[in-house]
Amino acid sequence: KSIPEPAIIIVIRLSVGKRPADVPANEYYIVRAAASYLVQAYVGNNPDAQLALAATLKPPGGSTEAGAPEQHQSAGSLVVSVLLDWRTTGQEDVWRVWYASLLFSTIVRDHMECKEQALRVSLGDVSQGEDPQALLNELMSQARQAAQEGADVRVCISLLSLVCVWLTGFPQGVSVFLDESSNLTFLVEQVSGSSGINALVQGVAAFALGLVYQFDTDAETPVTRDQIYPILAKRVGADQLLVRVQRLRDSKEFQYAVGLAAGTHSNAYGGMAAEMFFDNVFADLFKAQYEAFRQAVRLRPHETMMGPSYISHLQQQAGGAMAGYASSVAGTGSTPGTPLMGGAATVSRAASPAITPAALLSSDESLEPMVPKRECDALSAQLADQATLIARLQQELAQATGQSGDASAQLADEQRRRVEAETSRDALSAEIAQLRAQLDQHSNGSEATGSDEARVQELEQQLQALRVESERQQDAWKGEREEMQKKVTNAEKQAVKAAAAVRSTGKKKEQLQASALEALEKSVQEKDERIAALEAECRAHEEKAKGAEQVEELREKVAALEKEQEDLLVYLADQDMQAKEFRAKLRGYGEDIPLSDEEGDGDEDDDEDEE
Repeated sequence: KSIPEPAIIIVIRLSVGKRPADVPANEYYIVRAAASYLVQAYVGNNPDAQLALAATLKPPGGSTEAGAPEQHQSAGSLVVSVLLDWRTTGQEDVWRVWYASLLFSTIVRDHMECKEQALRVSLGDVSQGEDPQALLNELMSQARQAAQEGADVRVCISLLSLVCVWLTGFPQGVSVFLDESSNLTFLVEQVSGSSGINALVQGVAAFALGLVYQFDTDAETPVTRDQIYPILAKRVGADQLLVRVQRLRDSKEFQYAVGLAAGTHSNAYGGMAAEMFFDNVFADLFKAQYEAFRQAVRLRPHETMMGPSYISHLQQQAGGAMAGYASSVAGTGSTPGTPLMGGAATVSRAASPAITPAALLSSDESLEPMVPKRECDALSAQLADQATLIARLQQELAQATGQSGDASAQLADEQRRRVEAETSRDALSAEIAQLRAQLDQHSNGSEATGSDEARVQELEQQLQALRVESERQQDAWKGEREEMQKKVTNAEKQAVKAAAAVRSTGKKKEQLQASALEALEKSVQEKDERIAALEAECRAHEEKAKGAEQVEELREKVAALEKEQEDLLVYLADQDMQAKEFRAKLRGYGEDIPLSDEEGDGDEDDDEDEE
């Protein structure tokens, strides 16, 4: 009795499993597409399902044998086995490998725990003396072998696309990727190759190389960004890398994938599309990362992109101080640094807009990148002029090289014709000598006949004509040879000059770029120092403003206390007058009321006046 299988395994088997022999490939392609779409619908916005499938990438037995029966494999290990055994599965149906790559990308897409879980999968039986190999590096090895063996281009593209999805935003994965030196070498070879390499493969390899450089930030990486940068900047060239990626972006194959991801094609999952090379997961990733990718590959190892997040962080740190500084001068007409301290000059902070560091650096609304636009435009114009000059010099070098080759070919042809003429002349000279010998023999033995003499005269005339023609051709060939030699010499000089000019222009371009970058860095540093000085000044003014507010509050308190004291003195005087009146009335009624101190002093003064 068969054991029931989970539905997800059955659906994945329909997507990447063997095609029934009685079903044509173009019909079963629709089944694979529908099954893959069902898996994506199940995994989409369901991180728990992603994690569950990632846990099955390595079967319980601990090995991912490509030849294991499909019925005995887990969902994830079935996908992995199809990718690793692409020679068999791809020869049978290349769409098995293509959809296996799509499902693997769907499992690890935007899920850090799934990427870490997949990174822990290794191949190789240690008990058999085999070295364990990370699944990531094994997939790169298979992509390299597919490219070398001339397999269907979709196999290499699928494996490289999967690696791109896996490494994006995953520095730990990049570190493991760089553990195998052949991975980086393979990407560089694919990007730098000039012939024999598919343009789509070159584009995906260039994108992968840029992602490796962008996310190589792990502390334990075997190859640092400082080591990758010379390869990216000099051996490959950032411009060439971006050209490869731009060409991939503009290709009809990638645009077809973008249309599928956006649902603009009416028959998105029907038939076998000849332009189907990229899946929707890679297309979405490429579109999301493209702008950041273009900036990242131009940065030096220790530079970071100064995007909106950086500006927001800067505003949060300095916003309070800048707002206080603005409120101290707003509406007063005073210059910065001299805020009024009186009560009338105190302005509410809420009434004044905060001055941000971005507003101090530039009045332009564009905040990224934070460099002077005029300097960027001037640098771009200079680089464009240098590129035009280099292209012109390279064209002149090619023309000079072609002229040199043509002149050399003409010279060789003239030499061949000269040799043929000299050979013909030597043959005629030999014939004439032979006839002369015969003539001498006839003269000695018998009288020469008239016909023989006529023949001899005719041959002598021909010989003389040949000599004249030979001398004329020699003179002509000598002039032509000298002219050709001059052309060859001039062409070689022009080629040398053009090559030297190209090298000199390249050096000037590098010096110009270095000086421009140094100037921009200095400008950014000066503006950072200006921001720091303004922040310190703002904090000082804020402290002064707080001190002025405290002094004003103390003055108001002193005034209030003085007023209260005066009121108390008036109240006490009134109370004394009432007490005197009450004592006088009581004495009038016959009560014995002693005199108070003030009354006693007053009576003594009266007695002294009477005396």
